[in-house]
Amino acid sequence: MTQPALADRLFSQRARAVRAIFPRQTSVVVPGLLNISSGTPDFDTPAHIVEAGAKALKDGQTRYTLWAGLPELRQAIADKFKRDNGLIVNPDTEVLVTTGTQEALFFIMQTVLDPGDEMITASPFYDEYRRDVMLAGGTMVTVPTRAENAFEIDPAEIEKRITPRTKGIIVISPSNPTGAVQPRAVLEAIAHLAQKHNFLVISDELYEKFNYGPHAHFSLATLPGMHERTITINGFSKCYGMTGWRVGYLAAPENIIHMMLPIKHGMTICAPAVSQWAALAALTGPHDWFDNIMEEYGRRRQLWMKSLTDLGFGFGEPRGAYYILFDVQSSGLTADEFARRMREEYKVTLGSMSSIGPDGQYLIRGSLATPTAELEEAMVRMKTAVTAFRNERGGA
Repeated sequence: MTQPALADRLFSQRARAVRAIFPRQTSVVVPGLLNISSGTPDFDTPAHIVEAGAKALKDGQTRYTLWAGLPELRQAIADKFKRDNGLIVNPDTEVLVTTGTQEALFFIMQTVLDPGDEMITASPFYDEYRRDVMLAGGTMVTVPTRAENAFEIDPAEIEKRITPRTKGIIVISPSNPTGAVQPRAVLEAIAHLAQKHNFLVISDELYEKFNYGPHAHFSLATLPGMHERTITINGFSKCYGMTGWRVGYLAAPENIIHMMLPIKHGMTICAPAVSQWAALAALTGPHDWFDNIMEEYGRRRQLWMKSLTDLGFGFGEPRGAYYILFDVQSSGLTADEFARRMREEYKVTLGSMSSIGPDGQYLIRGSLATPTAELEEAMVRMKTAVTAFRNERGGA
């Protein structure tokens, strides 16, 4: 039977490339499988946030809000930026509430990029950035970073890649997938380049509360001359355990917000109303509960680093977020092979970074967002596996 024709753009070279880097999801549940690469925090949404969502339902807060979000939430976001980041924004004109930060990334690229434009980001990177750049007709230009430098960005390498088609740079700090926290000096150098070459900075700060040791998060938009050329992304999924609530936010100059609003409306009209009321409670309620989360994640971070060191795998020191990126080349396998065999033979799920290209051929993403007992068991399995992989190839 002949199928109705789909849009020609779905069969373009660019669309095929986007699909090639989009992982297939499966609903198959494997008994005993341990996922130690998850991007979902393993703590529940705090009770006071859930209660606020339940109250909103009972109060009938189930209609559309303003496209830009509840005024009360936008005010709380502006207060948060001032309190936590030293960033002053107008809640009425410079804040936009989004249906999660994934949506924010998509319509930022739709707003900023024309076909043929270039967007710079550090590599290794989170694939969603490339997909959104490509769907807008742009090209991702990558700046390599290295594990031995904790994946810190070299501004000189950025400048080498700036062309007349450069529209902006995406800075993710703390970073998924590398765990990097970019030092203030690096951010200052990026700000200098943005002003010198007249491009935008998209600053993804979704993991801002996850920082380890002396490594502190700093908001790039607070630097001199950067308020008017920075789009700051943040949200509630990671730091508040609210992945399923689907609510995030961004701050940007008024003229950029104005241009984004019709795209936002065309996609989802507004973020879910109930989730916005819950997000308001997240920002205005207690935050001391998060201290225990960070203590536990800190212990898991140490467990990961010790285990990888014992296995002889190189890795970048995770300074923020809850990921650790490590190199499995010494196992004799590529990242794809290592991840596949760990899942099929040892029931451990790990994230291969091969989809990003040559930079990720031997890199695996691990996560701290796994219950400690499961993480410990997964490390035992991985030690057994790595010994077997090396023995197959006559290694130690």
